[in-house]
Amino acid sequence: MGLLGDTFGIMGGLARGATSASLWTCNMIFTGLQNAKTKKQVKEIYQRAYEANLANRAVAVLPETDKQQLLLTSGEPDDNDVYVLDTKSNTAALDHIWGEDGSLDSVVITGGRNNDRVCALLPFVRKTQIEDKPVIVLHTGNSELETMVQDEDNSRDYEFISGTACYYDVFRGMPTDDIAYLLYETMPKDSASPAAESLMRALIEVLLITEGKITLHNLAAFPLISLKKKIDELNNNGQLTGDEYDEINNYCMAGSSETASVRIFLNNVNRQFEAVYGKTYSKSSNIKRMLNQNGVIAINVGNSGNDLLTELVLNHLQLLQSQGRDFALLLDNIPISKYEKISDLIRGHQYAISSQDFVSSLCGGERKSEELFSEIMGNVNTTVVFRHSSGLSCQKWSDYFGKYHKIRIRYSIAQNDAFMNTSNSRGLTVDETDEPRISEQTIKQLSGGLACIHIIDYILIAEVKYPNN
Repeated sequence: MGLLGDTFGIMGGLARGATSASLWTCNMIFTGLQNAKTKKQVKEIYQRAYEANLANRAVAVLPETDKQQLLLTSGEPDDNDVYVLDTKSNTAALDHIWGEDGSLDSVVITGGRNNDRVCALLPFVRKTQIEDKPVIVLHTGNSELETMVQDEDNSRDYEFISGTACYYDVFRGMPTDDIAYLLYETMPKDSASPAAESLMRALIEVLLITEGKITLHNLAAFPLISLKKKIDELNNNGQLTGDEYDEINNYCMAGSSETASVRIFLNNVNRQFEAVYGKTYSKSSNIKRMLNQNGVIAINVGNSGNDLLTELVLNHLQLLQSQGRDFALLLDNIPISKYEKISDLIRGHQYAISSQDFVSSLCGGERKSEELFSEIMGNVNTTVVFRHSSGLSCQKWSDYFGKYHKIRIRYSIAQNDAFMNTSNSRGLTVDETDEPRISEQTIKQLSGGLACIHIIDYILIAEVKYPNN
């Protein structure tokens, strides 16, 4: 694989080399220094402490990375407890994100610039396609993400659903039951009721007979107040059998009390739908064909105010999953906690979440952010954290990266060789403290495409850039 290089052989060797060092504790080093007789012995014990810190911290940086700027060192040579990763690869960060075996794993990418996050998503999209698996991307208008998808090295086939590309033909080839289910599940909870679903079923049946297809536009445009009259008209014209008339008429009568709420709902969801996708003048999407071909489907859901539209798309994807369609899901700047169905969609599936601030996207929903954070991150193999300006986010990610036991040594020898009065005194302090592997300050001052890339036991601080850069 072109992205891998020799990064992981080096890191594995460093880890194995420091394994024995990690067994050294504060007490052992303190005792060793007390018993040291020569400067050479003292230096050897210092080296043991240094190697123990390296093993415990497991943070790597590239030779050109300014470690002092990132507050990874205290200015003292023996305090420099980070690996310097010697690699010839120009894309060490992508190599790290790609993974040692190249298998598809879930990933969270947060902070920094939009193009940096898109670059970090490249291995996820490419690995999904290598594994002959489709990808569905939900985004809020990320043109750079679509540009990345268009690269033939990343996608064997793709379809963009937006106002300037394919029209979102959400009900294409669906039976009445599935259409009614999607609409009912998308309705706000305070207006969703069995009566509302019955009325929508009657409307769907009438439109299928009169227009031959269902769109949000013709659902919203139909005058619900005259639905009963239209059903009687179809029956009188012989377009309905007796059983069909009884069934549709019963649906209509059972839902007549919800005429106003259904009309308001259909108008609202259609307004959001047309604001993003326009009307059916452009080429219609064919999501099932793209899933069969294991392509990439990028669906633009517009801005964060399109709650009904986003709910409709999520319900559609959940329906596809229930029908046995398997796909990887990529969410770009979708507020995670705002939509409970996201948890159901990603449970047991591979996913990528890209966000300007993943932590803030967990606020404002019905679920507690801490609970949702633990649920999502519990299934994530790779975390890529770019620069964050929010102190809350910096603290959260610093806590997530964890702490390590840092051994600090302060050792001095004073000698007095005065005539007939020779004396030696030692100043000795050895302590072990829990310190962040990555500090909040480090995350705040990451520059450009520099990121903290966390994969299980290791963190690499490196610049994320495209292979051809």
